[in-house]
Amino acid sequence: MKIFFSLLLISSVLLSNNFSTRYDVNVGVLGKVGHGDIIFTQDNDQYEIRAIATLTGMAATLTGNRFETYISTGHIVRGKYLPDTFVKIKKTTRKERIQTYTFDHKNKMVRLLEKKSTWVSQKKFDPIAFKILTKDVKEKTSKEYTLDNYMNQDVLSAYFNALKSCTSLQQVYDLKAVGAHNKDQDITITFLEGEKFRRFQKKYAFSAGNIYHLHVEPFDKKEDKTVDVIVLLDEKGYMKKAVLGNVFWVGEVTATRVKHRVTN
Repeated sequence: MKIFFSLLLISSVLLSNNFSTRYDVNVGVLGKVGHGDIIFTQDNDQYEIRAIATLTGMAATLTGNRFETYISTGHIVRGKYLPDTFVKIKKTTRKERIQTYTFDHKNKMVRLLEKKSTWVSQKKFDPIAFKILTKDVKEKTSKEYTLDNYMNQDVLSAYFNALKSCTSLQQVYDLKAVGAHNKDQDITITFLEGEKFRRFQKKYAFSAGNIYHLHVEPFDKKEDKTVDVIVLLDEKGYMKKAVLGNVFWVGEVTATRVKHRVTN
């Protein structure tokens, strides 16, 4: 799921149009494992970015019908997206976690409210029926605290900001955002040109737009693998395709645009 969402989150909005886009995600020998939707809306200086990742088929069965929703809402200041709230929702058939980040840019603080709910099976002996009955009960927990480190963007607004800033004038962009990494993880986006651009252009038969390289260092360098994604944008700045190289034995992971609608 981490790889699935790494591909989904690579999106850009170089224009101020509202848009919605769907990407099919395929994993090598497994074929299609799900789809992702990016929905962007803007009203004057207010914006909302919504990313939804849904697993389908066998992938859904193996993960308990897991899907994730990320929502960034905020305002635009001098062309930069500054979030007021950022919500992460992860759900399966029996579990749900909702993390709501609230940004206080004036005082350089970020508050996190985390709510969890889990369906658990409880057993109780029924002396009348003289048998053990099983009943599902939802257990809920909630906690709220201030993050140790202030960051002025979340993972969604950060990607939008990055691909507007990462150009031939600033080829490497260090991405720091709430929900994207911790102090031990580095995420960089590199604007490709010259020989590297031509190589990937030829490999993926890509004839227009820009190409980027997303590099994500793992949280646990002993256990996790580095994520490297090639991102191909069309001539208007919207992501057309993202490709993650061979993953273990399953092969190449790709997110390919299948629907795209732009409105003023």
